[in-house]
Amino acid sequence: MVGPDQRGRGDRQRLITAAERLFAEHGIDSVTLRQIIRAAGVKHAAAIQYHFAGRDGLIEAALEEPNARVETRRNAMLDEYEANGRMDIRALSAILVRPLAAELTDISGRFFLQIFAQVMLGSCNRFTDTRSSYWRWRTSVEPCLPAGTAELHPRLAASEFALVELARRASQPPHSDDRIFISRTIDLVAGILTVPLSEETERLLSERNSAPGATR
Repeated sequence: MVGPDQRGRGDRQRLITAAERLFAEHGIDSVTLRQIIRAAGVKHAAAIQYHFAGRDGLIEAALEEPNARVETRRNAMLDEYEANGRMDIRALSAILVRPLAAELTDISGRFFLQIFAQVMLGSCNRFTDTRSSYWRWRTSVEPCLPAGTAELHPRLAASEFALVELARRASQPPHSDDRIFISRTIDLVAGILTVPLSEETERLLSERNSAPGATR
């Protein structure tokens, strides 16, 4: 016989599986908890509240395992990069992209990429140090940025670009080979990180910074 604990664990996993698909296909703000419970085949109307304390907890649970894989991959790549002791902007761009791109290989990973992009692009805490591998990556990239560009957030722009592109790829039917897509995404991230200030941008920055009471 299946005991209550086993049924509870089964319900929890079914809710996560249903939420992954629905959040990826329809958006995390467009799916109701009732739809998730129905899709999971769970009988109890309060199951999400019981297992996850609400929508936010369910989203965190859906992201937990794949995000842990991404963290492990990126930290390993950063360890290797730091051991080499040389600055390489394309290697750093690959460290941003490849740990996420590895999730393109199965349906659960592709759901993760679509949900993760929604969560990160909608976050109000993108300038808060979370001690994640992403923030470790930010620190490693800083010495490679062209002079004067850091305050204009090229690292944020590069990460948002990568998230959007990976989520777009993940939303499509599986491709037989993602290598060119991944390599080109890395190229473009490197371009975003290394593009220098134009004369126009330098002039506007100078005007802004010299204005009375100027704020950044």
